[in-house]
Amino acid sequence: MTTIPCANGHFYVVTDCVSRDEAAASAEAAGGTLAHLTSSNLAELSFPAGALDDIPLCESPQFGPIAWFATYNGGVPEGTVYLMALATGQVMNVSAHRASAWTGLVLSEPR
Repeated sequence: MTTIPCANGHFYVVTDCVSRDEAAASAEAAGGTLAHLTSSNLAELSFPAGALDDIPLCESPQFGPIAWFATYNGGVPEGTVYLMALATGQVMNVSAHRASAWTGLVLSEPR
């Protein structure tokens, strides 16, 4: 299992393309848990230059590498899931039903 750490070392990305249902298990297998993001720690998600260049694109309609994460500002609106565009830091909230056919990387943090 390959991981890429953020520049500050707190968050890291598991580079396996998995469904949202498999994301928590993937984070756990890599020694962490799905990331819990807030408006404050979102700025911590920067990667060293070139770190994202060779990541495989997963099956989703987004441009560039995307990753599942757990919550944003302490919650998840009912019937939705969170994704992040890793190259831009854009947080996306999408219908869980719509995203069920997608795969994504996993944004993790230590337990």
